[in-house]
Amino acid sequence: FAVANGYLGMRGTPEEGRDAEAHGTFLNGFHETWPIHHAESAYGFARTGQTMITVPDSSVMKLYVDDEPLLLTVADLLSYERWIDFREGVLRRELVWRTPSGKRVRVRTARMVSFTQRHLALMEYEVEMLDGSAPVAISSQIINREDITDDFGHGVDGVGLGRLLGLGGRLLRRGLLRGGGLRGRLRGGLAGGGVLEALGAGAHGDS
Repeated sequence: FAVANGYLGMRGTPEEGRDAEAHGTFLNGFHETWPIHHAESAYGFARTGQTMITVPDSSVMKLYVDDEPLLLTVADLLSYERWIDFREGVLRRELVWRTPSGKRVRVRTARMVSFTQRHLALMEYEVEMLDGSAPVAISSQIINREDITDDFGHGVDGVGLGRLLGLGGRLLRRGLLRGGGLRGRLRGGLAGGGVLEALGAGAHGDS
């Protein structure tokens, strides 16, 4: 369920962000390096190690209905379907969620990365109340997962600020800068069982 265009790639994690094994948004060629130390030196031994690192994750769009969050691992899902169409390159999902108050909510999402504008990723999040009305909130977030281990801002493996500053220093010494932006649009209303749709466009780049 990952979507990619050869330059920008996004793992197929849930739009709500939480309860995923491994998040990741990657740029081709953007990686961390470190020196490899050997007990003895010999011809052909590698001197530098490389590891891909994630850029800020702009794929998170959290949903709250009646102040209740949609969490897939504990939600009462009446139906759930997720598929990717390789002909159009779009990852789609549709589910019906029964909230703790008993209201049914249909959620449709779509995600893709552009083949014509390699820095661009597009997301769509549509919410439809099937029973009555409710206050709805959609939180669109950009999360730097190199600095935290979860969506609540906890540090990298519990370490302090020193390691986080060290990571930034290594990036700057190599002359690499990473950045991301997110633009969203909200339309529609939910009074009387209407439809609310959130559109997001994320851009990533490095230099």
